Amino acid sequence: MKTFRPLSLIAALSLSLFSCTNDSSIDNANASLDPDADGLTNAIEAKLGTNPTNPDTDGDGVLDGFEDFNKNGIVDQSISTTGKTSRTTGSVAETSPLVADTDNDGVSDGNEDTDTDGLSNSSESDATTSPYDVDSDDDGINDSSEDSDDDGVSNESEQHNGSDLGDDDSDSDGVTDGDEDSDDDGVSNATEDHIGTDAIDDDSDDDGVTDGDEDGDDDGVSNATEDHIGTDATDDDSDNDGIIDGLEDSDNDGVDNSVEDDNGTDAADSDSDDDGTNDGNEDSNGNGTVDSDDVN
Repeated sequence: MKTFRPLSLIAALSLSLFSCTNDSSIDNANASLDPDADGLTNAIEAKLGTNPTNPDTDGDGVLDGFEDFNKNGIVDQSISTTGKTSRTTGSVAETSPLVADTDNDGVSDGNEDTDTDGLSNSSESDATTSPYDVDSDDDGINDSSEDSDDDGVSNESEQHNGSDLGDDDSDSDGVTDGDEDSDDDGVSNATEDHIGTDAIDDDSDDDGVTDGDEDGDDDGVSNATEDHIGTDATDDDSDNDGIIDGLEDSDNDGVDNSVEDDNGTDAADSDSDDDGTNDGNEDSNGNGTVDSDDVN
């Protein structure tokens, strides 16, 4: 969840204006402002009784403007889902931006999944998708399968991984969430999402072999190596040229990818040890073994 930092000058003005929450306390000049950037104007916040300088008044992980999704200043008991693809039938009730657990079921509104699309309401808030519609943009793709921040990881996987659905670099380390390797198995989060392994479990199927060492498409190249050289770990012939990825020579060193994978050399670098000798010349017969007549 991001931390919102509204401009201090505007915030101070807003606090002064909202010493009470009666609509009459707002002058026309400030009624349309949204100092906390939660999607609700000062006028609507006053009508609701929410804090105009706190984007999440009740602290449930959902922006006030997403709880009052139609932004009418009322916690509606019935919002029509007509024409939408929500699994809910007919209508749904908005959650209250003033109460962290609107239905008092012991689950905070942020952890609820009102539209049952696989994303919690707080995740939908981060992704700026609708918590009341499984396909917010009506593009035929479930919100959970969308990639709202374009980091190569689906919204549902980001929720599972604990990264921010609205920020492509959740930890601000200069590496996108998709390029991170959260479980240190040699496979990026984006590739794990693509091949269906768990990005926070280095051995997703608990078979004693790490996801990176698995060969998901049986082409002779491990998932980690496919991720490294840019081939598709779910397709044994990524470029559809009739040659399986394991028999390709991605770095043109005379050694097949599968042999480099077995040999521990870099299938994306023709001189893996940077000694000035091509990997193919070091393993002159391409058998993956340093024989007596090979160059060391």
